Amino acid sequence: MIKKATAQLFLNSSEILRGEGVKKYTKKVSELASVFLNSEMAKENNEIAYEVYSINISEDNDESLQYGVTVLKPVTVDGECVLTRGHFHADSSYGEVYLGLNGEGFLLKWDGNEEVVLEKVIPGSVHIIDGKEAHRLINIGETDLSVGAIWSKNAGYDYNTIEERGFPVRVFKNNGQIEIRGKNGEKREC
Repeated sequence: MIKKATAQLFLNSSEILRGEGVKKYTKKVSELASVFLNSEMAKENNEIAYEVYSINISEDNDESLQYGVTVLKPVTVDGECVLTRGHFHADSSYGEVYLGLNGEGFLLKWDGNEEVVLEKVIPGSVHIIDGKEAHRLINIGETDLSVGAIWSKNAGYDYNTIEERGFPVRVFKNNGQIEIRGKNGEKREC
């Protein structure tokens, strides 16, 4: 028996997900003000920080996978590179996979304690995220950073821990050079 596909998904030339059932949301820098070191400057910035295109691949199944593409714009706030809000998974038994599609950036992973990992995201890179790690994307390039993601809808999101504690590192551009700094903006060695 040959079955007809219920939906086909496509990445267009800009690495944006399109197809039946794709949902889109947009975050402006001002909506993310609290995650930037200079939150006052961020509050005044109405540029788009990132867009997310996502789809639930098989809605009839509690174990279904979701697929999405996040497109981060090449924006800075007082030198700090644009980033996603970041989160832990509510159920840490579920991991996630990121796929670099376009641009240049970092995947910041944090175990909630001392371990911080910055992985370079470029076209073709594949990143495995343990369900116990908080994670966030950061655009360090001059073009859009597009990243595909695959995760279980059962993973859920824990944004509160990040809002309360914040990630321990920040990424800045200074005269074209990337600088890794601590949570409060202090220089940090990698």
